[in-house]
Amino acid sequence: MIRIKKSLLISGSFLLPFLLLIILWFILGLAPLGSNNLLVSDLGTQYMPFLSAFKQFFQGETYSLYTFSDALGGTILPLSAYYLLSPFNFLVLFFSYEQLPIVILLIITLKISLMGSSMFYYLQKTYQQSSMSTLLFSTSYSLCGFVTVYALNFMWLDALIFLPLLALGIQQLWDHKKYVLYSVSLFLSIVTNYYMGYMLCIFSVCYSLYWYYQKIDSSQKKSIKQFIREGRLFFVTSFLTGISTSFILIPAIEGMLATKKTSFDWQTFLPIPNFGLNFLSQLGIGSVNFEWRLEHLPTIFSGILMTLLFIAYFQLPAISKKEKKGTAFLIGFIFLSFWLELINTIWHMSQSPAGFPYRNTFILSFLMIKFAYEAFLKLKQGATLNIVVPSIFSGLLIVGYIALKFSKERVFLLSDYYFIISLLCIWLIYALLFLSQKTHGLQRLSIYSLLFFFVCSELVFNFWISFKDIPFGNQEKFAQTYQIQDTIISGLQNEHSDLFRIKQTIDSDVAGYNEKNNGYNNPILYGYAGVSSYTSTLDAKTQDTLTALGLYQKNDRRIAYVDEAKVINLLLNVNYQLTPEIKSQQKNISNDPSTNVYENSEAIGMGFLVPKKFGTIELTKNQPLRNQEMILQQIQANQHDYFKETQNIAFTTHSDNNYTLKTKTTADGEVYLYAPDVDWEKITSFKVNGKKIQPAVYIATNQLFNLGYFKKDEVVQIQLESESELEEKTIELKTLQQEAFDSLINAQQAKAIQLKEQVSGTLTGEITVTDEKESLLYLAIPYDKNWQITVDGQKIKAKRILGNFTGLDLTTGKHQITMNYHQRNFFIGILISFSVLFGVLFYQIFKRILQRNNK
Repeated sequence: MIRIKKSLLISGSFLLPFLLLIILWFILGLAPLGSNNLLVSDLGTQYMPFLSAFKQFFQGETYSLYTFSDALGGTILPLSAYYLLSPFNFLVLFFSYEQLPIVILLIITLKISLMGSSMFYYLQKTYQQSSMSTLLFSTSYSLCGFVTVYALNFMWLDALIFLPLLALGIQQLWDHKKYVLYSVSLFLSIVTNYYMGYMLCIFSVCYSLYWYYQKIDSSQKKSIKQFIREGRLFFVTSFLTGISTSFILIPAIEGMLATKKTSFDWQTFLPIPNFGLNFLSQLGIGSVNFEWRLEHLPTIFSGILMTLLFIAYFQLPAISKKEKKGTAFLIGFIFLSFWLELINTIWHMSQSPAGFPYRNTFILSFLMIKFAYEAFLKLKQGATLNIVVPSIFSGLLIVGYIALKFSKERVFLLSDYYFIISLLCIWLIYALLFLSQKTHGLQRLSIYSLLFFFVCSELVFNFWISFKDIPFGNQEKFAQTYQIQDTIISGLQNEHSDLFRIKQTIDSDVAGYNEKNNGYNNPILYGYAGVSSYTSTLDAKTQDTLTALGLYQKNDRRIAYVDEAKVINLLLNVNYQLTPEIKSQQKNISNDPSTNVYENSEAIGMGFLVPKKFGTIELTKNQPLRNQEMILQQIQANQHDYFKETQNIAFTTHSDNNYTLKTKTTADGEVYLYAPDVDWEKITSFKVNGKKIQPAVYIATNQLFNLGYFKKDEVVQIQLESESELEEKTIELKTLQQEAFDSLINAQQAKAIQLKEQVSGTLTGEITVTDEKESLLYLAIPYDKNWQITVDGQKIKAKRILGNFTGLDLTTGKHQITMNYHQRNFFIGILISFSVLFGVLFYQIFKRILQRNNK
């Protein structure tokens, strides 16, 4: 009977949060319970496309560790290490691509529900007591404030499943010298998400110190030296477990070092406070919603009941001063980890978070619930819950709300009603706890039933507040658009066996998004070679190169090909453009009325032969038109510039911050505008000859605009409306001479190479060099030392050219090029991981043999 009861309770710890979430999803109308989906924020722009890539890989569409879908190309390992190593992601293999938003909701639901199970298991094993009431504590952990705000960043939720198991493993290691649970929990924490795993490594040291000083016999001498001496098993296990994750850590570190995350801001290492007493307002209901997900106070909400009992922990005489002191030190240090900027930065891998601050607050919630459970057990044993406890809680909440109202963060105050509801909940829950201690039998059962109802309602209500203002996407529209776009892209890929890139634009509303979708990761979502990208693992050199060529860079994690540019199409082999826009100068080859497909004649191949001097080109920052001119001149020298300046730029200022620029073209061709000093974020209207220019991507800063095709001597009138006064800025207006550019393309056609990509990722192609002066092969592939390149079966060394592209020095004659990608550090990591695994295994076998012989 005891086993059956335990099984029912552990099942309940999963089913209770699962049921509450199903109710919440039904209220919010999320598919499959409604028509809405979670195509918002980073979930819609990053995580869903990454899961699509995960599905493509495991369904055998590619076996390569290199992908051309992420920016211009790169290894998938750093991206996988950060986003894709959760075992829950395998659920996508059982759903179609157009159902990805639905399976993401399922993954979020399962992860949150399993948090309840792991927390229940921890409480049950730690205190050897569990009942129906324990479900309130495990469910409060599942639906704590961190979860309600960060649920959309679902790759972080695995850490919350492993945290209680990690804490239990630490206890077993120190108490019984059993290290398996600790080692396995730590290993899985790091592998599923090394970023959150890093935080749990710090927690492991903190919690070990706490457990050692709290639980070891007080008669023993205690010091840091003694802790280190007695903690040899802990340190050895931690070290070996950490090393055993080398197969993913080494590629992840290598990838991170290639991003712009290696730069440090010294100001983030100052010991200055991040907030004041206003953070106490976060103890109540309704502290954060979707609007403030990127910037908010610490999400420490753990439930009214949990906070009430946590305060009671320090008020109950039945709990010793030694335990209270140890708890205060542990809680205090965790609090400092997000209160002081210095410690907060260290906890976040020495990088101050760019949005979604205080990502380690779930640890505080876990500890608050743990100590609240200890107080609850004391109350069950007869301790009295003093009225001073709800009074203190109410006082803290009042101080927090007053401080918030009069602080610069007052915009975080969502509603005064939530404050009043929180106060009412404090006293209502206190009354129920008080009555439960005064009653018995059916009366106590009724009171506990009411307590269950109010606590669950409070948790769901707080979750609803966080989610209710989300601009949900439309699942039906997304599924329809995905099928249409996938059919078109698959048709183009089947038609051409050679490797080429696509520029794709989809209207946000048509694609099922309620907010602006910039489509950065559409190449990853649909599985084609693209240009744009938005990831935390974006290669810095590639981004800088593309920015110098004229692509849009919003921040260190994004690069976007916004306006069509012929030179870019040539250099990157952008063969097709998919867009809802109609282009009069090009022929639409699409059969679908919703999407126009245009072929770019200037995309001649994934590389071409250039003069050797081409390898000496150095791109200038913030000079895209100058860089493009220099590149074209190096490919084929022209007596006159390829980009010809327009005449008679006249800048006229009108009332209400309206401005007009008039100019006349001097050649036939596309006109490009570059105005680096204009704050495009404040431009409310942008028209060319009366036609409104509306970029597919939200433009805030620097951007090279293509104004369209114009004949020679045609007048171009640009109208700008701004939110603030716009001074006359440095403005470049140049026409790419169509005739000169066409001449270059015709000459380069015979010098281009077509690369074929096999399922294994191997690239092959043929090229014939007829002129020794033009024997440098430029490849539209980012330079990477992990490429193994052979020419006619002989290994050669590539070199970095044109910023971050690949160059091969060839001799005259016909050549067979083969490129294989082998990430050496990945195989080194695998070797280290297996060495540790087998080393520990052989040690255990050897140890058991010795023990048997001794017996």
